[in-house]
Amino acid sequence: MSDVLDPKHEALVDHLFQRACFVLKMPGFVLRPLRRRSRGRGKLRMLRLGYTKLSEKQITVDLYTPRTMKPRQLDAILRVVCHELTHHLEPPKIWHRWFGRDIRVIHHPDFWKKYKSGVELLKRDEVLSEHFTS
Repeated sequence: MSDVLDPKHEALVDHLFQRACFVLKMPGFVLRPLRRRSRGRGKLRMLRLGYTKLSEKQITVDLYTPRTMKPRQLDAILRVVCHELTHHLEPPKIWHRWFGRDIRVIHHPDFWKKYKSGVELLKRDEVLSEHFTS
Protein backbone atom coordinates (compact mmCIF):
# COMPACT_ATOMS: atom_id res chain seq x y z
CA MET A 1 0.00 0.00 0.00
CA SER A 2 1.37 3.38 -0.96
CA ASP A 3 2.14 6.04 1.63
CA VAL A 4 0.45 8.68 -0.52
CA LEU A 5 -3.27 8.43 0.17
CA ASP A 6 -4.53 11.36 -1.86
CA PRO A 7 -2.01 12.77 -4.35
CA LYS A 8 -4.25 15.72 -5.27
CA HIS A 9 -4.55 16.74 -1.61
CA GLU A 10 -0.80 16.49 -1.05
CA ALA A 11 -0.03 18.48 -4.21
CA LEU A 12 -2.50 21.20 -3.17
CA VAL A 13 -1.03 21.35 0.34
CA ASP A 14 2.48 21.64 -1.09
CA HIS A 15 1.36 24.52 -3.33
CA LEU A 16 -0.34 26.29 -0.41
CA PHE A 17 2.76 25.73 1.75
CA GLN A 18 4.97 27.42 -0.83
CA ARG A 19 2.50 30.31 -1.02
CA ALA A 20 2.44 30.62 2.79
CA CYS A 21 6.24 30.77 2.86
CA PHE A 22 6.12 33.49 0.21
CA VAL A 23 3.52 35.52 2.11
CA LEU A 24 5.40 35.21 5.41
CA LYS A 25 8.72 36.04 3.66
CA MET A 26 10.43 32.82 4.79
CA PRO A 27 11.85 31.17 1.65
CA GLY A 28 13.72 27.90 1.46
CA PHE A 29 11.53 25.73 3.69
CA VAL A 30 10.57 22.19 2.68
CA LEU A 31 7.31 20.44 3.59
CA ARG A 32 7.24 16.76 4.49
CA PRO A 33 4.00 14.90 5.20
CA LEU A 34 3.95 12.95 8.46
CA ARG A 35 3.92 9.21 7.79
CA ARG A 36 2.45 6.85 10.36
CA ARG A 37 3.55 3.28 10.99
CA SER A 38 0.12 1.82 11.64
CA ARG A 39 -2.21 3.86 9.52
CA GLY A 40 -5.81 3.97 10.69
CA ARG A 41 -5.38 1.18 13.26
CA GLY A 42 -4.88 0.97 16.99
CA LYS A 43 -5.29 3.59 19.66
CA LEU A 44 -4.80 7.27 19.10
CA ARG A 45 -1.42 7.59 20.75
CA MET A 46 0.15 10.21 18.55
CA LEU A 47 -1.80 13.43 18.25
CA ARG A 48 1.10 15.51 16.96
CA LEU A 49 0.00 17.85 14.18
CA GLY A 50 3.44 18.94 13.08
CA TYR A 51 7.01 19.52 14.11
CA THR A 52 10.19 21.21 12.97
CA LYS A 53 13.88 21.18 13.77
CA LEU A 54 15.29 24.63 14.37
CA SER A 55 18.62 23.67 12.80
CA GLU A 56 17.00 22.65 9.49
CA LYS A 57 14.53 24.34 7.18
CA GLN A 58 12.22 21.35 7.13
CA ILE A 59 8.67 21.19 8.46
CA THR A 60 6.72 17.98 8.93
CA VAL A 61 2.92 18.27 9.01
CA ASP A 62 0.25 15.61 9.52
CA LEU A 63 -2.02 15.86 6.47
CA TYR A 64 -4.49 13.14 7.49
CA THR A 65 -6.59 12.43 10.57
CA PRO A 66 -5.13 9.68 12.78
CA ARG A 67 -7.88 7.09 12.87
CA THR A 68 -9.87 7.44 9.65
CA MET A 69 -7.00 8.83 7.55
CA LYS A 70 -9.24 11.39 5.89
CA PRO A 71 -7.56 14.54 4.56
CA ARG A 72 -7.45 17.36 7.11
CA GLN A 73 -9.08 20.68 6.39
CA LEU A 74 -6.81 23.10 4.60
CA ASP A 75 -7.22 25.92 7.11
CA ALA A 76 -6.08 23.59 9.91
CA ILE A 77 -3.02 22.60 7.90
CA LEU A 78 -2.23 26.26 7.13
CA ARG A 79 -2.49 27.14 10.83
CA VAL A 80 -0.07 24.32 11.71
CA VAL A 81 2.31 25.53 9.00
CA CYS A 82 2.14 29.06 10.40
CA HIS A 83 2.76 27.69 13.90
CA GLU A 84 5.86 25.79 12.81
CA LEU A 85 7.22 28.72 10.80
CA THR A 86 6.79 30.93 13.86
CA HIS A 87 9.06 28.60 15.80
CA HIS A 88 11.85 29.69 13.44
CA LEU A 89 11.05 33.37 14.03
CA GLU A 90 10.70 33.11 17.82
CA PRO A 91 12.79 30.18 19.09
CA PRO A 92 12.29 28.79 22.63
CA LYS A 93 13.66 30.94 25.43
CA ILE A 94 15.01 30.27 28.88
CA TRP A 95 12.69 32.74 30.49
CA HIS A 96 12.81 32.63 34.26
CA ARG A 97 13.77 30.65 37.31
CA TRP A 98 11.10 28.50 38.92
CA PHE A 99 11.87 26.70 42.20
CA GLY A 100 15.59 27.02 41.53
CA ARG A 101 15.44 25.82 37.93
CA ASP A 102 15.73 27.61 34.62
CA ILE A 103 12.47 27.01 32.75
CA ARG A 104 12.50 26.81 28.96
CA VAL A 105 9.31 28.36 27.67
CA ILE A 106 8.55 27.15 24.15
CA HIS A 107 5.31 29.05 23.52
CA HIS A 108 5.96 32.41 25.17
CA PRO A 109 3.80 35.55 24.64
CA ASP A 110 6.00 36.95 21.85
CA PHE A 111 5.58 33.65 20.02
CA TRP A 112 1.78 33.89 20.12
CA LYS A 113 1.84 37.51 18.92
CA LYS A 114 3.91 36.52 15.87
CA TYR A 115 1.69 33.49 15.26
CA LYS A 116 -1.50 35.56 15.30
CA SER A 117 -0.02 38.18 12.99
CA GLY A 118 1.13 35.42 10.62
CA VAL A 119 -2.35 33.89 10.51
CA GLU A 120 -3.81 37.33 9.77
CA LEU A 121 -1.35 37.74 6.88
CA LEU A 122 -2.43 34.36 5.50
CA LYS A 123 -6.11 35.31 5.82
CA ARG A 124 -5.52 38.56 3.91
CA ASP A 125 -3.74 36.85 1.00
CA GLU A 126 -5.92 36.50 -2.12
CA VAL A 127 -4.94 32.85 -2.77
CA LEU A 128 -4.97 31.55 0.80
CA SER A 129 -8.00 33.46 2.09
CA GLU A 130 -10.48 31.21 0.27
CA HIS A 131 -9.25 28.21 2.26
CA PHE A 132 -9.96 29.72 5.70
CA THR A 133 -13.42 28.95 7.03
CA SER A 134 -13.70 31.82 9.49
